[in-house]
Amino acid sequence: MSKEPSVYELKQTWGLPAHAKMLGWLLHDPYKDEFLVKYASNSDMTGMWWGLSPETAKTFKTLKKATAVLESLELAGRAVVAPAFDIGKQIIVLTDDIGAENPLRNVTRLIEEAKRDDAND
Repeated sequence: MSKEPSVYELKQTWGLPAHAKMLGWLLHDPYKDEFLVKYASNSDMTGMWWGLSPETAKTFKTLKKATAVLESLELAGRAVVAPAFDIGKQIIVLTDDIGAENPLRNVTRLIEEAKRDDAND
C-alpha cells in the first residue's frame, strides 16, 4: 500500500474548504450506497451491519486499519475505503463515481451549496 495521504493533501485534491474536519476512514459499499456501521468476526462467523448514513458509520483513524478490516472481512470488490469530512452542515465521503446513482456524490456541488448556506446564515 502506498503512503497514506495527509488531511491537507485530501483537501487540496478534492477541493475541500480549509475548515473541513476529517472524521476518519469509512468502509462504503458504493453499489448499495451503504456504510459499515459495526462488525464482529471470529473463527466461526462474521457479522456485518450496514447503514445508510456516514454519520453512523464505523470510523477508522488510519487508511491502513480501514484497509486491513476491508481485507479481513473479504469485502474487496464490494466495498471501498473512503475518507469522510465534516464541512459544517454536511458530511462528505470522498469516493470515486462508481456504484449507485446518487446526486449527493457530486462533491463540488455539495461544497458550493455549503458555502451558499454559510453565506446566508
